[in-house]
Amino acid sequence: MNQEMEGRAPSRPFVQRGHDGAWPSRIGFAMLLLVVLAALLAPVLGKHPPTEQPYRELALAGPSAQHWLGVDGAGRDVFTRMLYGARVTLGIATGATLIALAGGVVLGALAATWRGWFDAGVTHLVNFLLAFPSILLGLVALTVMKPSPTSVTIAVGIANLPAIVRQVRAAFFSEQAKQYVLAARSVGAGQWRVAVIEILPNCGALILTLTTLTLGSAVLEAAGLAFLGLSGQPDVAEWGMMLREEGRAFRVAPWLCIAPGLAIAWTVLAFNLISDGLQRR
Repeated sequence: MNQEMEGRAPSRPFVQRGHDGAWPSRIGFAMLLLVVLAALLAPVLGKHPPTEQPYRELALAGPSAQHWLGVDGAGRDVFTRMLYGARVTLGIATGATLIALAGGVVLGALAATWRGWFDAGVTHLVNFLLAFPSILLGLVALTVMKPSPTSVTIAVGIANLPAIVRQVRAAFFSEQAKQYVLAARSVGAGQWRVAVIEILPNCGALILTLTTLTLGSAVLEAAGLAFLGLSGQPDVAEWGMMLREEGRAFRVAPWLCIAPGLAIAWTVLAFNLISDGLQRR
């Protein structure tokens, strides 16, 4: 019996389907694809530019065959503004995420590599900033900039930077104790070569997960800042600004607020599902 067992190939452990992270990420990508297509096809699907007001006589009209999501109080087609709002919202979230990742990865890697006074300074600054809500950090950043979508992008990027610095710094410290790093140092590799060539590629999975998480939080924070009236002109087709504008008519025309609210929730959920799938895999 033992001889027969020794001759057999070892059996693979049973892996239950649906728990490898594939399905959450697939659903998230499908949901996100709809938002991206809406943003790309806005000039084709939209009836008018988002700032035009051709339906003033139909102000606050409900959904119909001609206006799928109704008409707002200024006489603008809500469906058209939702399409163009996807462009602005995704643009702000993408730009903010790039800012947060660029600064967070660089500062985290430098802190873990240089250590000493630089690491201590970065750590204390990050801990101080993490004591405040990210939306509050965004508000502080906007106090020194003129309200505009570009300012919101920079503010949201700065607000998400401390969390990324902390995660990347911790990942670098963890990788520095592994055998492949010790082997690279033993053959004379310098600290910067080890950090850039050896450690940074092995942090790629973490950075990818942080990217999707930051994109989701950036959408929510950008909508919050726009809801507070800090994204520039009030006629900007941005989902948070639409919530702000149509909130006054919520009792009369609640569908005007439901559409952008659901769009924000849909997009954030898509990014969170993608991130959850990546973490499981």
